[in-house]
Amino acid sequence: MGPRSLKVRPKLGRARSDAVLRRVLDAFLESLSPEKLIQGDPIELVRRYSSDADQEVAGLLVAALAYGRVASIKVAAERVLSLLGPTPSTAIQDAPTRERLGGFMYRFQRGDDLPRFLSAIAEVRDRHGSLAAAFATGLSKTDADYAGALDRFVLALRAAAGPSPSRGLLFLMPRADGATGSAKRLFLYLRWMVRESSIDLGTWNRLRPGVLDPAKLVIPLDTHIQRISGYIGLTDRQSPGLATAKEITHALARLRPDDPLHYEMALCHLGISGACPRRRDPECCHDCPIRGVCRLGAPPPGWR
Repeated sequence: MGPRSLKVRPKLGRARSDAVLRRVLDAFLESLSPEKLIQGDPIELVRRYSSDADQEVAGLLVAALAYGRVASIKVAAERVLSLLGPTPSTAIQDAPTRERLGGFMYRFQRGDDLPRFLSAIAEVRDRHGSLAAAFATGLSKTDADYAGALDRFVLALRAAAGPSPSRGLLFLMPRADGATGSAKRLFLYLRWMVRESSIDLGTWNRLRPGVLDPAKLVIPLDTHIQRISGYIGLTDRQSPGLATAKEITHALARLRPDDPLHYEMALCHLGISGACPRRRDPECCHDCPIRGVCRLGAPPPGWR
C-alpha cells in the first residue's frame, strides 16, 4: 500500500527560469492528443458546425453555459443546440423558435432567460452583420489586451437584451471590467474565435481577416488554471479575478509572445482530468509531466 496523500497547504518555492518552463511545457503539450483534449471540452459541440456564422453563434451559447461540471455543461448545451437545429445562426432570428426555449432550465437560468439572450445575440448580429464585426467595433489601439473590447461587446449584448434583466440572464453576459470576476466563459469564447489551431476554431479571423491578434487574448481563468499556474510560478495571487488572469497571461506571454494561450487548454485539462489533484499526492505527482517545474518543493517523507 502506497503512502497516503499529504493534506498540507503547499509551500511554494522559487520559480524556474522561463527557458526551463517553456521546455517542460512544450514537451508536455507534444505528449497530448488534440483529439482527446477536444473530446473532453465543450468546444467539441461547436466544432460540429462548418459555417462561420453557426460557429460564432453556437460558440457564444456554449461558452455562456460553460460553468459547472463539463458533463453537465455538454448536456445543457446539447439541449439548446438541438432545439435550434442544424443552423443556429438562422434559427435565433425566428421568434417562435426562440420562445420554444422558454422552459429551458440550467442552474441559474430559467423562464425567459435563454430566449432573451438569443434575441440579444440576433439583434447584435443583425445590426453589425456578425458577432465578429460587433466585437471589432469595440477595439481600441490603446488597449494592451482584449478585456476592454470584450466588456464593450458584453454591454452591447446587455443593451439588446432589454430592461430589467434577471440574475440568470446577466450571468450569461458577465462584465469584463475587473469588478466582478474574471469573465472566464467569455474569454474562453474569444479563445475559440480568435486562435486558430488544432483545437481552436479561429472563426473571427475568417470573418474579420487581419483585424484580431491572439497575442491580446486573456486566459480564461478557472480554479484549475489558477491552482496549476501557482504551482509552476505564473502567479502567487489567491484571488480568482481579472487581475490574476492578466498576470498569468503576461507570464505565459514571456514564453510565447505571439500566442500566450498556447498552453492553456493542456494545463486546464491537467486539473480537470484529476491528474493534478488539489492536494499533494505521491502516486499522482510521481509521474506528473510538469513535475520538473512544479514549485511544491522536494518530495516529502514517504515518497518512493
